[in-house]
Order: sequence, then C-alpha cells, then structure tokens
Amino acid sequence: MAVQIVYFVAVARFLGSEDYGLFEGTKAIWAIVFPFISVGMGDILIQNVSRDSSEFSKYWGGTLLVFWITIGIALITVFPLITIILPTVPPLFILLILLADIVGLKLCGLGQMAFVANHQIKKGAQYGMIYSFTKLIAALCLPFFPEDYRLLGWGILYCVGSIVPAVVILALVQKKFGKPEFRLSSISINNIKQGFFFSLSSSASGVSAQLDRTMLIGLANPVAAGIYSAGYRFIDMSKIPIFSIQGASYARFFKYGESGIKGTVSFAQKLLPLILAYSGVALIALLLLSPFVPRLLGEEFAEASSVVIWLAPIHLLYGLEYLASDSLTGAGFQGTRSYVQVAAAFLNVGLNLYLIPIYSWRGAIWATLISESLKTVLLWIIIVPIYKQQSKDYSNNYKGD
Repeated sequence: MAVQIVYFVAVARFLGSEDYGLFEGTKAIWAIVFPFISVGMGDILIQNVSRDSSEFSKYWGGTLLVFWITIGIALITVFPLITIILPTVPPLFILLILLADIVGLKLCGLGQMAFVANHQIKKGAQYGMIYSFTKLIAALCLPFFPEDYRLLGWGILYCVGSIVPAVVILALVQKKFGKPEFRLSSISINNIKQGFFFSLSSSASGVSAQLDRTMLIGLANPVAAGIYSAGYRFIDMSKIPIFSIQGASYARFFKYGESGIKGTVSFAQKLLPLILAYSGVALIALLLLSPFVPRLLGEEFAEASSVVIWLAPIHLLYGLEYLASDSLTGAGFQGTRSYVQVAAAFLNVGLNLYLIPIYSWRGAIWATLISESLKTVLLWIIIVPIYKQQSKDYSNNYKGD
C-alpha cells in the first residue's frame, strides 16, 4: 500500500490532471478486455493443479498457449476500435498501455496464480511486489521527460515497468515448478467454457469499477476524468486489505463449497466481522484524509477530496459483495454470479450515460454507488432461496437416513 501511494502521488503530480485523466481513461477501457485474455485459464489452473500438482506443466502450458492466442486477437480487433473511441489520445500511447496491461500485468497475475495453484500463496504475494516496485521506479523516472512529451514518455515507462517484472516472475515460476508443456490437447472445450464465466465476471466488475473514467473523457473532459480517477485511486488503495482477504480465502471457498451454498455461507459468516471492522476503519481514515488530497497531488486535484468523501462507504458494499460472490462461486454458481455482475455493469454504463453529461464526475459517483448497492443486494437475495432449498434437502435426506 505504501509503495502504491508513492507511485500514485508521483504519477498524478508529474502528469497533471489532464494527462492523468487521459492515462486513467485509456487504462480503464482495457479493463473490459483484460479478463478475457487467457479466458479465465488462470482460475482453471488453480482449480486443477491445487488437486494434483503433478499436472502443473500440462495446465501451465495450456494457460500460456491460450494467453498468446487471445493477445493476438486483441491486437488485431480491439486496438483499432479503441483508437476510434479515443481519437484525442495518441495511438502509440494506447498501444503501450495495452501491451503493459494485457501482456505485462496479465503475465504477472498468471505467475502469481501458478504459486497459488501449488499452495504457495505467500510466495506468490511476495513476488507480486516486484511489479509494484518496478512501476514505482518507472514513475520516479517520469520527470526526466520534457512536459510536452511526458504523456508518451509515461507510456514507455509504464510499458517497460510492466514487461520486466513479468519476465522475472515467469522465470521464477519455471525455476520453482518446471517448464510448461505446450500441447493443444491440454486445452479442452470444457475448460474454455468454465473459464469464460470467470472472465465474464471479471470483465463486468472491471466495467463497473473503471469504465466511467473512460466515459468521463468523452462525455465530460479529461480534467474531470483526472479528478475522479485521482479520488477513486485512494479508494482502490484502501481496498488492498479486502483484496488480500479475498485472495487468501478464494481457494477455501471451493473447499467449503463441497457441501454446497450452506458451507460457503458459513465460511463467509466467519469473515464478516473482519470485513465490517475494516470497512468502518477505512471510512474514518478516508474522511480524515480527504482534506489533505490537494496537498498531496496539487491544487488542480482539489475537487478529488469530494470524490474520496462520497465514495468512502463503498468498502462495505464491496466487502459484502465479495462474500456473496465467492459464496456462489465456491458452491458452483459462477454462472449466476456472472449474470448478476453483467446486469450491474449495464446498469452502471446506462446511469453514466445519463448522469455524466449533466453532473460530470459527480454523476459517475452516483452511478457507482447505485449500481454497486443494487448488485450487492441482488447477490444476497439470490443466495437466500438457494440456501433454504439446500437446507431443506439436507434435512429431508437426514430424516430419510
């Protein structure tokens, strides 16, 4: 968290509100595509290798094969489309951000998943810090570029700062677990279908969380996108402890899910007090921090303090949503979870289309709060009848025995 704070403050200060808005808006649009790179094969890797580690080379090779195939498809189809959607952003900058995120960041994530699949979560988390440190070094090099070329300079630094740690982490995976086996036979249609739902879910979450930054560029202006993105970045950084809990508990939801939704909800109840306590602490901390935002980032980001205040309660929504979502996934209802998240993403986009032209970044805030609230409530509403039905079936089976 400390590394990310320094990194974020450096990038925001050195780029300024307009260029920072262009960067975040460009980066955010890839959030839709990003989850479909490798089509959820990282989750399939964890699912299969965590049960039989001798299969690692086979599934790791299959994961990397699908990764490179989907990268090629994205470059041919999506990249030209984005240059049309964002005509004010240099195409070279768009390409650099694309390569940084869907190649560098994605490979780092897959490398960490390889460690998780082999029950070495701590090692995966530690090696993941390599990515954060290289991005920080890249940000500190930004002042060496003249102001007129700073946006493009940041694209180059951002790309290099993503690709280098990816290469390092891949080398660490190979050294620890062996070389991948590149065989098309290791890629089954069933795994692709399963992985698609994981990708769909992640993409919908990305749309809800980030696409508003891109929409602000087109429907308002880059400065509004910069203000909103800067305020939201504080929210993202303060979510790190919740992300950590989610990452550490993810595999256990599958274990508890062997007994159905009753098992996963029981596990979620154990995590609930921790989520509630942290949400309260984060709310207070963000409210206390908000007046200091202009001092950290500069006066041109003064309005970002209001973004921090309005979005401060979102931790509670996210925590409750994560418990409901992973309860469904662990119990075998990933498809149901995905459909809810997709519906919420469409709602978020619709609200942004209506509210941003009227209220600028304030409209994006309301769109986020409304769509996230409804998504969280709907996920728990879906769980209730499933839980009751499985409890009834269990009771009937018990009486029969």
